[in-house]
Amino acid sequence: MAAPRLRQLRRDNTLFKLAMNTVRLHLEENDRLAQQPQLRTAPDADLAFIQQSIDQWVGLASNYIAHKFRCPAQQAMQSLGELLLDLKAGIPVGELRQVPYQQALFLPPAWAASQPLAEAAPVETAPPNEQALAS
Repeated sequence: MAAPRLRQLRRDNTLFKLAMNTVRLHLEENDRLAQQPQLRTAPDADLAFIQQSIDQWVGLASNYIAHKFRCPAQQAMQSLGELLLDLKAGIPVGELRQVPYQQALFLPPAWAASQPLAEAAPVETAPPNEQALAS
């Protein structure tokens, strides 16, 4: 089956929420790397947790696309990438930052349990350094 069109992806409320959490964490990752460039070569526990959370949201979103639109995983990943780029280009950064950072860090347990791919990457119950992430 053909890959879904970008318009279809943008209209899907569930996918929009998944993508917005991913974009929000990308912003946080970029902020931390801009403030501390040395983390590019040696990520600390907080940055590693952010990156792990990004991977979980991407996995969940691409799995959702593959199942809903009945397309291969590679097409789902490509479609998700296009959606993420579209959101980053089309929504002001100020609005993207309105997604609560702490909300974006954690996959809701019900979502993790409902997705087969989520079993491959277990969700941590707390960040490695909760005090640093709260700031």
